[in-house]
Amino acid sequence: MTLHPAAPEDLPALTAAYSHTLQAIVDLGHSLREGDEDRPTDCPGWTVHDQFAHVVSLEAWVQGEPLPQLDVSDRAHVRSGLGTVVEKYLESRRDRSLDELLEELDDLVNARIAHLEAETTSPDDPALGPFGSTTLLGLMQNRVFDLWVHEQDIRGALGRPGNLDTPGAALTVQAIFASLPKVVARTAKVPAGQAVILDLTGPVVGRAGVRVEERDGKPHGIPLFSGDTVVHPDVVSTTITLSTQAATRRAAGRVSTDDTHYTVVGDEDIARRVLDALVIAP
Repeated sequence: MTLHPAAPEDLPALTAAYSHTLQAIVDLGHSLREGDEDRPTDCPGWTVHDQFAHVVSLEAWVQGEPLPQLDVSDRAHVRSGLGTVVEKYLESRRDRSLDELLEELDDLVNARIAHLEAETTSPDDPALGPFGSTTLLGLMQNRVFDLWVHEQDIRGALGRPGNLDTPGAALTVQAIFASLPKVVARTAKVPAGQAVILDLTGPVVGRAGVRVEERDGKPHGIPLFSGDTVVHPDVVSTTITLSTQAATRRAAGRVSTDDTHYTVVGDEDIARRVLDALVIAP
């Protein structure tokens, strides 16, 4: 796997990426024009205003706010237990003004950064995230991924693309590349003896590949370009080329494969199966 610029890895770099992404979201909030808050986004059932309510409420959740006891059973876009929890937090702030949301977000972010930068804070500290118990490092990786994706949701609704070369973008691409072995071998069910390469043209430039082999009757995805000294057998390769924006929007589940711009060298069917399986956001 190759990636440029590199994704943030340690806690200080993740803290900087977290701060940068949230500042971008806040700046977008302060620049909205009349009618912008009501624009639909690529998240079903969510407007631009709802995106801001989600960012604030999820930050409050991971900082310890109890689950609001609200009924969201009438929301057709809610289809899972996690989705129900997320929607309840969002609903608790759906009627707040944008100014109120941005003011609360500022307080939450200041508290989070103060904790992250404290001398007694360790990346191995236990933390509770949306997917359960993790470490503080794991939580911040999840938070940067989630926040950057929602920044892009807002930008897409407003027709204001940007920040596709930031640490948040690089971390999201890294997450896509890390998921590729499972996506290719298990979800897309690419046959043994085949390899799939994702080639991203930028602004985050990267390349990752997986070959599939059978072990004990089960398919396994073996990473390529890992820098190790393993000699890989000959395989039939399919290369999928797409931009950072196309790859991350597809991986977030915001656009369909049909609406994703990509090119293929190799097996078109395998490429489509991989892109159909590439969604890694909940």
